[in-house]
Amino acid sequence: MTLIRRSIRTTLATDLEAFEHLRPIRSALVILIVLSVTYAKSDVRALLPLGIGLLFTAIADRGVSLRRRFTSMTGAAFAVTTGACIGSLVSSHQFLHIGIGGLAGLACGLAGVIGIPSMTAGVLGLVVFTIFSGSPIDLFDWKSNTLLMLLGASIMIASVTAEFGFRWLVRRLPSASGEMPSDSMWKRANVHFEWSDQFILHSIRLAVVIMIATMLEEVLAFPHSYWIPMTVAWISRPDRDGTVEKVTLRVAGTLLGVGVAGALIGLTPATSAESIVMVAIAAYVVLAFLVPNYAIAVAGITVFVFFLFHLVGYPMDGSIQARVASTFIAAGLVLVAVRIDPRPKSASVGISN
Repeated sequence: MTLIRRSIRTTLATDLEAFEHLRPIRSALVILIVLSVTYAKSDVRALLPLGIGLLFTAIADRGVSLRRRFTSMTGAAFAVTTGACIGSLVSSHQFLHIGIGGLAGLACGLAGVIGIPSMTAGVLGLVVFTIFSGSPIDLFDWKSNTLLMLLGASIMIASVTAEFGFRWLVRRLPSASGEMPSDSMWKRANVHFEWSDQFILHSIRLAVVIMIATMLEEVLAFPHSYWIPMTVAWISRPDRDGTVEKVTLRVAGTLLGVGVAGALIGLTPATSAESIVMVAIAAYVVLAFLVPNYAIAVAGITVFVFFLFHLVGYPMDGSIQARVASTFIAAGLVLVAVRIDPRPKSASVGISN
């Protein structure tokens, strides 16, 4: 009972001081406008890479100064574009899919040695790789997926640049001295290059678990079986306590998200216009609650993905049960993997968000 109560408290805990409206509202409006125009003018398949590029780049929009926000978003844009490109290229090759998945997990896990923004970009890039390498629907070729992902990311970065242009005109530029790290990228990374470092161990574990999850994706006949490696990418953390917490919040958020999305799509007509609005609302929820309450943010991501796939034309049949089962499978894999740590417990330190 103590574990259950602790899990419930963790899920419900909300840091109201970290809650903000303006940035999520701007990003959600950009997503609403871009997807609406794209739906009216282009092939609906373009909505998937475009929508993910928009949202994931907005997720990386952290900090106050233009330099910090631009750097973080540019890094994420590079990661998700690369993930879409490589994922699309290996999607039809089973062994390449598994092998490259392991290498992607290794590289994205190692990205954390540079800093928190790089770790975020690595997670986002790996998530995109798992989606585009395992998506069950007919998507564009790798070049189109890559360009659309880059376009979505670029539009979101441009909206932030425009925001700072307006701030400059009204003379309300934020002051954020000392926000950027003073050490070089190599100096920050170099201190982690030893076998006992938690980031090194994390990258090796992540590579192995992503490969196992991808094998299960290939073997299991689940609708959207990419959800298994994708969930592994979302919830894996370098530290044990952080991973356990992420697993708890991810499971709770997924259950809430599939319930909301399933009810809305199953009980209402969910026209294309309504679906685009729901995608934008879900994007707002993701961005507004990503720091204050991760479980609610996960619910938003789940609703976002459900409605985005609904717009593209993929049916809901079996998706809810498959996503719930896939989430529990991924959670089990990650919880087993995180216990494999040759270091003493005193060496396992937490990672701040």
